[in-house]
Amino acid sequence: MAPDPLSLTKTERNLWSAIVAEALAHLKYNAYAHRALEEGHPEVAQVFQEVAGAETIHGMNHLRVSGALHTTQVNLRTVTEGESKEYSTMYPKMIQDALDEGRQDAADSFALAMDRERHHLEVFTNALNLLDAKTEAIAAAGLEPVVASSSNPVSATGSAPGSALTIDDDGITMGDYVSAATEIDRERWRVARLGRLREVVFGAQDGLLSTVALVTGVAVAVENQTTVLVAGLAAALPGMLSMATGAFLGSRAEQDVQRAEIAREALELEENPAEELAELVVLYQREGKTYQEARHLADEISQDKDLWLRTLVEKELGISPDDTTNPMKDALTMGIAFILAAIIPILPHFFMEGGAAISVSIAAALTGLFILGVGKGRLVQRSPLLQGLEILAIGAISAGVGFGLGDLIPRIIDLS
Repeated sequence: MAPDPLSLTKTERNLWSAIVAEALAHLKYNAYAHRALEEGHPEVAQVFQEVAGAETIHGMNHLRVSGALHTTQVNLRTVTEGESKEYSTMYPKMIQDALDEGRQDAADSFALAMDRERHHLEVFTNALNLLDAKTEAIAAAGLEPVVASSSNPVSATGSAPGSALTIDDDGITMGDYVSAATEIDRERWRVARLGRLREVVFGAQDGLLSTVALVTGVAVAVENQTTVLVAGLAAALPGMLSMATGAFLGSRAEQDVQRAEIAREALELEENPAEELAELVVLYQREGKTYQEARHLADEISQDKDLWLRTLVEKELGISPDDTTNPMKDALTMGIAFILAAIIPILPHFFMEGGAAISVSIAAALTGLFILGVGKGRLVQRSPLLQGLEILAIGAISAGVGFGLGDLIPRIIDLS
């Protein structure tokens, strides 16, 4: 809780103003991130979430410098008093004011928050009672409690110079905790972007292979440069549309299936919570926990229905409840990768003719395929050379097939 402003110096008031501003920024940026996800902009959501994490660190530094961080017992008593006031006084008044002004939506929001404040009050009260008992046991045993230094602020990177505030018995510092939370959000979207590598590789590879085979075949079969260019472009443009459409429909179908499964799980949770609780216990047992441990975890999670649903979706269905796919971006990625790659074997025929054009076209396509394979190998942490040679071999076979067909088909036609 913030102290009386009248008793603070100017710098202390500035610190509290900064704390409030950072806390509000953290809240807003996370809300903006959720809205960006709803609108299908995960890359923007990631930016909001990363900056929100930084704002949290700044606020924690200000809070520590302000002297508002005390012992854990004092902190628990402070938050218990604050939660009790919010639950018993603040939110009931806000609900009544909202109803008096005809704002049912605000009243519902306040009521939901008040219900969670009651749960928070219970959790903090239990934690305080346990800590008091632990402190008494330590004192009775004649041991000195371990107190970590918290004089040094956490840096913007999440590490603390010198000693840092330890928040558990395993030596995890507050900086480690904040940094880990930020990294979890960042990693989820990084993996989602890497998943789009499939569209890049598939689109570029198909653009190179199909186009070099077709252009080579036509160039060998006919000695008309215009015909070769028309055939190549006629294959590249519809191919781009086809690949983009396929990527869009495939990604949309996957997204629809996942949403339907999440909705089905939410319905099952509403209609048969006992069975869903039992499923959660079984899932934790399969991870190696005892029945008692699994039941305890399941009971804790079931106190928050959103967390309960999210856990079931992740553990039972094996899918992420966060919408990280974007059909439109997948389609654009696939289409752009295809057309850029398809242009490579076509370009030499704009400037050269005959065997020279064919040779340069095949060489350019094979080079592009090798570079694509090397890049893919680096991203997926496999041998870049082997990945490049693998795709290069496929491209060489494709070009050879095109060359062979271009030479064979006119002979067959002449014989007939």
